[in-house]
Amino acid sequence: MACLLVPSAGWASADSPGELANGCFAIESQTGFLASAGEGYVADTGRRRASAFYLKPTDLHTYLLYDQGQRLVGEVDGQLLRVTTPDPTSEWAVEPAGRRGGFALRSSASQGLLTANPSGGLGIAATDEGAHFRFRPASGCRAYPEAGTFTKGAPPRGTRPDGTLFGFADMHVHLTAELRAGGRVVHGGLFDRFGITRALGGDADDHGPDGSLDVTGNLLRTGLPVGTHDTSGWPAFAGWPVRDTYTHQQIYYGWLKRTWRAGERLVVAQTVEDQQLCEIEPIRSHSCDEMDSVELQIDRLHGLERYVDAQSGGRGRGWLRVVDSPEQARRVIADGKLAVLIGVEASSALGCGEFLGAPQCDKQDIDRGLNRLQRLGVDSLFIAHWIDNAFAGAALQSGTTGTFISALEVAGTGHPFATEPCTIADESGGSCNQKGLTDLGAYLVREMMKRGLLIEADHLSQRAREAVLEIAESRHYPLVSSHTGTGGEWTDSQLQRLYRLGGMAAARPAVGPDLAKRILELQRSRAGHRYFGVGLGTDTGGFNELPPPRADAAQKPLRYPFRSMLCDITFDRQRTGTRTFDLNTDGVAHYGLFADLLADMQRTPQGRRSLKPLFQSAEAYVRMWSLARRGAEQ
Repeated sequence: MACLLVPSAGWASADSPGELANGCFAIESQTGFLASAGEGYVADTGRRRASAFYLKPTDLHTYLLYDQGQRLVGEVDGQLLRVTTPDPTSEWAVEPAGRRGGFALRSSASQGLLTANPSGGLGIAATDEGAHFRFRPASGCRAYPEAGTFTKGAPPRGTRPDGTLFGFADMHVHLTAELRAGGRVVHGGLFDRFGITRALGGDADDHGPDGSLDVTGNLLRTGLPVGTHDTSGWPAFAGWPVRDTYTHQQIYYGWLKRTWRAGERLVVAQTVEDQQLCEIEPIRSHSCDEMDSVELQIDRLHGLERYVDAQSGGRGRGWLRVVDSPEQARRVIADGKLAVLIGVEASSALGCGEFLGAPQCDKQDIDRGLNRLQRLGVDSLFIAHWIDNAFAGAALQSGTTGTFISALEVAGTGHPFATEPCTIADESGGSCNQKGLTDLGAYLVREMMKRGLLIEADHLSQRAREAVLEIAESRHYPLVSSHTGTGGEWTDSQLQRLYRLGGMAAARPAVGPDLAKRILELQRSRAGHRYFGVGLGTDTGGFNELPPPRADAAQKPLRYPFRSMLCDITFDRQRTGTRTFDLNTDGVAHYGLFADLLADMQRTPQGRRSLKPLFQSAEAYVRMWSLARRGAEQ
């Protein structure tokens, strides 16, 4: 049903393209208001009938025009039609129309301008005659489909009264997992310029109609390359996301925004790649070169920042910023926004693999690789990941994942892991990797210290971790354990050494009471003179299961809506498409439900005590990063 609008001389219009973002407008030409007419549109010369359009940003100053009939204004072969598909044919750049004021609308498909003639006809032309439009605020729009936060209230301030930062850090999250392993393994997008229907639909395109092409997912779940799964995503989400998926998107940007509203203020976006994993995939969107994949993922993070800005009305206005210095992170968090730091977790970082014991790089390659990463804004780097490389031995892992990784070790290095009985901490069933830190690995560590880069010490063999700790202690340089306990155990002694250096450890996700326990256990290792915080290390998107519902959730459920103890915000059940998510039955099915998990955690006495170190973790991380930068200057 059309919205009836009667324009007047005092009726305000939008003055800049950014003001149109996610707003409801009537579009006025020199001859009348745009109105739907059958399968197309006209400029109503009577100026009394108009359609209301919801303007969904696709980028800065480009939009989908969504009418009340849930159709899009599309340009097809020079004709203006009502279409259903969001793509370049239904995308419009909104440009200032010069001295006349108002705007011109340029089709992304043909680059032609939308024009209106005196008789009310609409068309596409190369010239700007009749290409002058104004956007008048209207009512009656249908909002374009999106994943809302389902929250009420203002986000918490970024600082405490004493000036320290308020908020928690996720020190290990794979925002760009969709590009891992050739780009067709983890299905679903962090965002898509054409919206959620494109970002979270079409699983069958990657995994096959029955999921049987999901080779990596099948191997990780069962140890076998064959298997099937329900591929239903948008809008019903009957098949995914679920908390124990390995190969489906769990960090759509709308879900990330919900957890930001719960007080998350820093994330380390770990770009990730393993060449051997990529090479077993039957279909790919890009090459298996690890550093090239990292660069693609970094471009994706900057694209996310731009997309969030577009949704918020213009450059710099979004709730998220990519940062490359502790000073910038502090400013962003103090402003109440989410600081995104870039890390790298790769099996052959800098292209430095090893084969049959021979390193595949030298010191000059390391220097060039670090230079490249720093130009890209990377500030955190793992020395090793799943398999041995030219720098160090990797920690052994158990279970189906360990078997899978052992096969990748043979494929990547030409030999199986060489093991020995553990003497420091147990890596896997009492066996530890014989390989420690190599001479090239020691060179890498010292070069990273010279540059002020954060050194990630997870996934290292026990021999290698001890060697890295000794080098760090000789330089009084902080180390990071961003998903503590994943990729090798940490002993109490090692954690104490980590904290004395000014480093940080993270609590892995668990059901509420267990998560509180993990946070408080780490507090026992704190160094008394250091500012203390415990971040999360969710490893979301990292072939990692997220917490299930609590065993007693039916008897003691988290009740919705709930109010955060630390934030003046009320949270209701999150809904995406036609699916409503509930922590009590779904567990942490997607990243937005970490807000619910923390609310569940805080209901217990231990949970309330654990909130302090958790919500000090953004400040603690920025201090650690600053300490590393100062260490580079010495």
